[in-house]
Amino acid sequence: MSENRSVGINKRIAQRSGFGIIIGLLVISTLMAWGIQENFSESSFRIHRRFVQEQELLSSLRRILWAVGVELRDYYLDPAPDRNDVLKELHSLEVESTRLLADLRNVTAHLNELATLKAQFADILLSTRTAAEENWAPIQRFDFLQKEIIPRRELAARLLREIEKANQSSLTDSEMELRDTRTGAARRLLIILGTCLLCGLLIAWITIRQSEELEAESLMRFQEVLQAKRQLESLSARLMEVQEEERTRLSRELHDEIVQNLAVLKMEIVQAQSLARNRNDGIGEPLARARALAEETVRSVRDISLLLRPSLLDDLGLGPALQWQAEEFSRRTGVPCRLVDINLSDELSDAIKTCVYRVTQEALRNCEKHSSCTEVRVHVEQGPDSLSVTIEDDGNGFSSNRRTPSNLGVLGL
Repeated sequence: MSENRSVGINKRIAQRSGFGIIIGLLVISTLMAWGIQENFSESSFRIHRRFVQEQELLSSLRRILWAVGVELRDYYLDPAPDRNDVLKELHSLEVESTRLLADLRNVTAHLNELATLKAQFADILLSTRTAAEENWAPIQRFDFLQKEIIPRRELAARLLREIEKANQSSLTDSEMELRDTRTGAARRLLIILGTCLLCGLLIAWITIRQSEELEAESLMRFQEVLQAKRQLESLSARLMEVQEEERTRLSRELHDEIVQNLAVLKMEIVQAQSLARNRNDGIGEPLARARALAEETVRSVRDISLLLRPSLLDDLGLGPALQWQAEEFSRRTGVPCRLVDINLSDELSDAIKTCVYRVTQEALRNCEKHSSCTEVRVHVEQGPDSLSVTIEDDGNGFSSNRRTPSNLGVLGL
């Protein structure tokens, strides 16, 4: 018994541990899924923001490059009387380009191209500022634009396009790297979920097997209890049968032996009375008392015989036996008892007749002892496949909540 209990405890511990592992893995997988989503969202936002910033800076540098060329061309075509405005505008563009190049250095990964671009911008701005300070002839200005400014501007524009193209390539590489990272994290998450699934299947198999074992054990215990109940019912029925047989035997012995002997004794006393009627020796009075005692004894023995097993039940059937039971109750208690029987057959088995008779007898005894009634009604009705017995009175009644554990109540019937 102790070993079985220890095995059961170990199974419960293993089962609970398995459920704990499954719950832990589910929590870990949930946290991992949340972390993957957060990391992917943050990384994607960061890559996109860097790309947009770099594109904006490149567009601004392209605008400055275009503005320098336009400013210098307009100045050469229509030289301003005050060149300070041109120099001031060129200086402003130079400051802005320097700031944009510095910002671009913080977001781009193409530092070599950026260094070349920075040198080209510085060279273009320096040449432009120098050209603005010179008083050249128109042909010299045109040659300077064609040979110095336009090639440098095209080179800078080409560098800007290369950086933009490299920026696009970096965006693609970053997205691929992010996708690979997410794929790896998703693979780890799938491994954890797969482990969780396997553990769940294992625990489910163990639980189902244990449930089947418990169900089989419960069924076996139920069969044992059912078998014990059947044995008890069989034993109880056998005891009742033996009791009825013993009552029948005692009733017949009382009726056939003792009652007959008492009847003979009464006849002898009557004969003795007739012989002593003409004598005056005082024997007549004791004989009269003896006769009365014999008659009372005969009635008592007959009552005891009828209580043990009424001969009416065996000779005339259930209906007359119940009628005698009702009349005997009325005679004994002074309470009217009325019997109503409907479709009561005389072909009932001895077991059914005995059962109905004893139940009615016990119910009437309870009415006599507890109900304080003024009227009792016994209703017996036989159907095609049923037989109902109802005993009603107008007494005190009872509450099922007041029944003490020592009383069997209806179960006793």
